[in-house]
Amino acid sequence: MSLKQTLCVYELIDCASVKGEDIVALFQDFPHIEVMSKTVKDNKGQSDFVRILIPGTQGKSHHKDAPTLGIIGRLGGIGARPSRIGVVSDADGAIAALAAALKLAQMHEKGDRLLGDVVITTHICPQCANTSAYTC
Repeated sequence: MSLKQTLCVYELIDCASVKGEDIVALFQDFPHIEVMSKTVKDNKGQSDFVRILIPGTQGKSHHKDAPTLGIIGRLGGIGARPSRIGVVSDADGAIAALAAALKLAQMHEKGDRLLGDVVITTHICPQCANTSAYTC
């Protein structure tokens, strides 16, 4: 069960100033886990894209051939500030992906390692534009 990890991630991202570097910091105590964050900006705002690699014992990161599993946390944004305060329902993709990454990192440190690599990716955007939903 990964309830503890889900709550940890939720509390971390429930912040108006959360950044991808906060996610990188969450994984700093896991020396074998690779985490990176890249900020992408345009005239409408910015988003931090996060990539986490949990190496498998027989994975491509070790030049072996076990299949790689990918987890993509899809979302519009984790917040819609200033029109909506706090985490919005769209954040579920990021929360699920990051909670899975945290659980897998903890398992890896305790010696429970998967054969293949696991790549987790999502983005952090606490101030996403709020748009109306239209139906056809």
